[in-house]
Amino acid sequence: MKHLTTAEIARLVSGAAGEEAAECCRHLAEVCPDCSTRLAEVEALLKRFQHWDAETVWREGPAAEALFETLLEKGRNPEGWASLVEQDVAYQTWCVAWVALEGAQKLIAGDITRTQARDLALLAAKIAAHLSTSYHPESTADLKALAHATAAAAWHPGEDSAGMLRQVAAAMTALNQGTGDPAVESEVMALLSRVFQP
Repeated sequence: MKHLTTAEIARLVSGAAGEEAAECCRHLAEVCPDCSTRLAEVEALLKRFQHWDAETVWREGPAAEALFETLLEKGRNPEGWASLVEQDVAYQTWCVAWVALEGAQKLIAGDITRTQARDLALLAAKIAAHLSTSYHPESTADLKALAHATAAAAWHPGEDSAGMLRQVAAAMTALNQGTGDPAVESEVMALLSRVFQP
């Protein structure tokens, strides 16, 4: 008997075949080690990219890191990255935006890397602004809110405060257009609270 492929598991878990199919897939994974491993891969991608659709993260997630690295290398600087995002739909995915946001949030703590963190957060916001409506506008707004809040939090004290305040305003505007998820709101507010700490 043939095992389900990871793509088939992602389709079933996403609910595309109905909720009963998703439950059957989960039940099958409890008794089949191969299917359990594949389901774990899909669930890890869902968790990492904080996306609601298993098919989307399975389609985009595995290639996201490589696409992100290619974007950085080809673009060479923030202006080049923005230009590539506008020109090439390959970079206009939820998972590529999320990889940029992850990179920004890893760099935000260090004084030396704050400018890099800001640039990556702005790149994530740029990608999010180019996502199609198939990603759900409210969820895209949540992603934008996180990206703009991260960019604001990465601003160096005393550096172009008008630019930082624009990021705060963009984060709050996007948050108000988002899903209303308390976890997203809490994360955005925690990032923005860093902006106004003495």
